[in-house]
Amino acid sequence: MRAPGQSTIRRPLSLTTAALALATGVMVAPAATAQDADVQSPPEVPGEIDRQVLAESVSAYDVPKSISVFDVDSSIEELGGADPDEEDVIVLEADILFVPMKWDLPGSASDRIAALVEEVPEGATVDVHGHTDSLPMPEGSEVDNDGLSEHRAQAVADVLAAERPDLTLAVEGFGDSQPAVAEDSGDPSSLAANRRVEISFG
Repeated sequence: MRAPGQSTIRRPLSLTTAALALATGVMVAPAATAQDADVQSPPEVPGEIDRQVLAESVSAYDVPKSISVFDVDSSIEELGGADPDEEDVIVLEADILFVPMKWDLPGSASDRIAALVEEVPEGATVDVHGHTDSLPMPEGSEVDNDGLSEHRAQAVADVLAAERPDLTLAVEGFGDSQPAVAEDSGDPSSLAANRRVEISFG
């Protein structure tokens, strides 16, 4: 019973969720929704190795194209069975033996030439041929290219005759009529190759 003059105080029967959270200091998370269930992974850090990076770092080789196949039969050179050369030729470089435009041999050349013909069979017939390049002899020279080539061939033949009297020698000069290589005015070595004395036998 209420005493006369007292007012009626109505108290709430329960606290709301928000009031309870404030009172206790505990936050209550809202209920998860369907959209929140689809959680996305954090973005990849630049430089991180993923499947694409791995795929790009692998080199693929086509095995059939990476193997070189050698044909054994075509890789072996048959030795023997060839016809021997009709004659052997020894080529003497005129630039080494002679002073330019001259045909006198130095004394040291005799031993060298004799050593080169040691293998020539005894009693063989030997051709000694002189050759020059196509450049003309200077004006006032004693001889032309034909004469120079013949004099040089004879100088070599004289050494052979002294060292190998058993040989029969045939001496001839051809000047520039039988070049060993095609001459190129821009390539001095092509001219030098044609200045030579050839000793041939067989």
